[in-house]
Amino acid sequence: MGTRHGRLVVTVPRVPGEKHVQCVCDCGTPRTVLFGEWGKTKSCGCLRREVTAARSTTHGHSRTSIYGTWADMVARCTRPTHQRWADYGGRGITVCERWRDFANFLADMGERPAGMELDRIDNDRGYEPGNCRWADGSTQAKNRRPSAYAGNQRDHDTHTGRFLPKGTEA
Repeated sequence: MGTRHGRLVVTVPRVPGEKHVQCVCDCGTPRTVLFGEWGKTKSCGCLRREVTAARSTTHGHSRTSIYGTWADMVARCTRPTHQRWADYGGRGITVCERWRDFANFLADMGERPAGMELDRIDNDRGYEPGNCRWADGSTQAKNRRPSAYAGNQRDHDTHTGRFLPKGTEA
């Protein structure tokens, strides 16, 4: 009684010839182990679950909004079928090699502050350390490329901002 192997501790003394060992796991689960398996069995099964989870978990952010932001950033810069490709990858906006790995992106940018979005400081450069920040909507709105429809004073009504038909002036 009290003999330990791995996470298992014997709770009932074994009578010679008995085929089972009564024990309890460190996690609190009682377990009966075949005597022939004693020494090979290390836990009630919790150890295997923990090792499997650790092996299959790379960063723990798979279903978070920051991971979604990263995945969309990479997609719109690298995948011609993305709906925003023309505004990003199609015009030469890239994601630096380091940020192709989510863990590096997270290490450089940190967790997203509440109410903030990913913003490029210079909109003609790609996504890379030194050119990206977390910014609120107001800051982002001021940091846009000039509109494709931006014209001169003669092209739009100065009171409403609406564009005028060709050949007319405000």
